[in-house]
Amino acid sequence: MDTAPDGSPVGVYVRLPELGEGELIASVLPAGASVLELGCGTGRITRQLVRQGFRVTAVDESPEMLTHVRGAVTVLARIEELDLGRRFDGVLLASNLVNAEPPRRRTFLDACRRHADVVVVEGLPLGWSPEDGETALGDVVSRLHVEGVEDDVVRGEVEYVVEGNTWRHSFAMHVFADDADLGAALAEAGLRLERRLDERWFVAVLA
Repeated sequence: MDTAPDGSPVGVYVRLPELGEGELIASVLPAGASVLELGCGTGRITRQLVRQGFRVTAVDESPEMLTHVRGAVTVLARIEELDLGRRFDGVLLASNLVNAEPPRRRTFLDACRRHADVVVVEGLPLGWSPEDGETALGDVVSRLHVEGVEDDVVRGEVEYVVEGNTWRHSFAMHVFADDADLGAALAEAGLRLERRLDERWFVAVLA
């Protein structure tokens, strides 16, 4: 199975079902807005945005992921180093990238600030305290194994099973305790929390 540079399995991501993210994002941005999607993967959210009428520029560091993206301008690049020299109506930072460990998180948020005044973000629920378990999304079964929590960082491994094929991915995710904790992290990148959309999604704007 092809994998992205960060270890993400292309064959798994292309099978993940849509979960209504496009409608949620459409509630924040004006109709027909230009959107910069950072870490688009195989385009699961991209295609929802395109159907909603947004003009999407989709960025990923994996050429294998980008081959599955349709209806958007694609850019092969690392988020950390991205500078397209233009502003967008909004930036999308999904897939819990905001929960990367602090040094990397800061580079992601800096890239957001360089490109827009409004950032729509998907992150882990505040105070996330995971337990080992199994879930299914479409025909993708994921099994979570938590190795431990230290200094607000959850470390563990996710095992994905698709059509009898198995893939494992280790992770380390920083969990924000509350909105004040999240707000402090955003402030480091010149952003502030404007409002929450649900337990996972929020909008940040320039401080």
